[in-house]
Amino acid sequence: MQFTAGLAIAGFGGGPCQMAMCSIPELMPNKYRHIGITISDGFVFVIVVIGPVVGRYAIDSGDSWKYVYWGGFVAQFISMVCLYLFYFPPKHPKGVPWRDAISGLDYVGTALIVPGVCLVLVGIIETTYKKATSASVLAPLIVGFVLIALFSFWETFSSVKYPLCPPRIFKSHNGREFTVPFILAFIVTMFYYGINVIYPTMLNVFYITPTTSRSETLLLTLPGNLGLVFGAMLLICFGNLFGHWKWTLVGSWIGMTVFGGLMALVTPYNKGMMIAFTFLEQTFFGWAQYESVAFTQLGVHQHDLGMSGGLAGVARYAGGSLAQAIYVSILTNTQSARAAATVPAAAVAAGLSSENAASLLAAFPLGSAALQAVPGVNAEILGAAGEAFKWSYAHGLKMTALASLSFGGLGLIMCLLCENIDAKMNDKTEIFLENDVNAEKNEFH
Repeated sequence: MQFTAGLAIAGFGGGPCQMAMCSIPELMPNKYRHIGITISDGFVFVIVVIGPVVGRYAIDSGDSWKYVYWGGFVAQFISMVCLYLFYFPPKHPKGVPWRDAISGLDYVGTALIVPGVCLVLVGIIETTYKKATSASVLAPLIVGFVLIALFSFWETFSSVKYPLCPPRIFKSHNGREFTVPFILAFIVTMFYYGINVIYPTMLNVFYITPTTSRSETLLLTLPGNLGLVFGAMLLICFGNLFGHWKWTLVGSWIGMTVFGGLMALVTPYNKGMMIAFTFLEQTFFGWAQYESVAFTQLGVHQHDLGMSGGLAGVARYAGGSLAQAIYVSILTNTQSARAAATVPAAAVAAGLSSENAASLLAAFPLGSAALQAVPGVNAEILGAAGEAFKWSYAHGLKMTALASLSFGGLGLIMCLLCENIDAKMNDKTEIFLENDVNAEKNEFH
């Protein structure tokens, strides 16, 4: 319970920290907007690369996993001190006095959207291990969507002074300026979560065995995360060189979708190909993700950058939660259905009685000891059934990868509908710190 509460508190604090994706780029010329966005996730790059390595060592070292969280605490404390000492943004970035801002906040909208989103996410997560008809799935989903619907009506028709989601930013340029990039931000994260369902499953089922060395196990965790960092670095280095921002977004999206779909070629024995596709898919994702965020930020006036950043953050996390639920459900259902059809048949063909074949299938998720306890099994039967079990996972992973193509296709349509931002990627710097020599250029202080 204490651990869960700690994660909730960390998540609550992490939400506002997402605003770094706005606060850093706004201090740079607009033509470097993508660089600022990528830099704001710089520490994340370190975490995604070393995290799986550190985690595997920590799991094997008793209570050492606690130091992973202490490391995060130290990093956050240093960040807090640096912000206090050096970061002095305008106190009133929209020119609104504090008293006016507090009295005009959208309290009703907040009371509707926060529980609405939370309940929908709870319902979505519940679908990963409960039937879709379960009351614990349907109840939070229905209530959550009702609250979100009420929120949309409130934002559209209320006279609140400072709404959370002003309809005007969604209507701007027929939705092409912000709404379409917002949808992209929702979809793009699905590919990150998709590959982080598919590739680790491959590792655990196909590639890592009791005889796999520790060094190889750790190396196998790296391809996807290194691809993400590599793609982000390519955007930093070559984004301005290539220009044509809309078309580079289209190109990176196509690459991400194609290599995500090619993961459907998985078999238990094509490890090299899958590692290459994982790296390439995440390379294109690294470019597409941060460029799509730049589109959302440049899709609103500077005064609305906070709203844009908050909405983009919600889109990323909501899209990720939805993707995880969808992909895990597809993998679980298709794999279990194929295993139920093929594993007992393979065991019977190898000499096991049909009565014990069902027991063998049930024992597979429980490990080798449970398998050995099934009456009548021998090495030949276990080998045949194990092979069928691996191929059932290959089938499930194939279906999961193919499912990502539908999201990729929708995202590609959104990319083509996006309004080009070439003219907005200019030399203008939107905000200066109040302790900067150019502070007098700020519109508000």
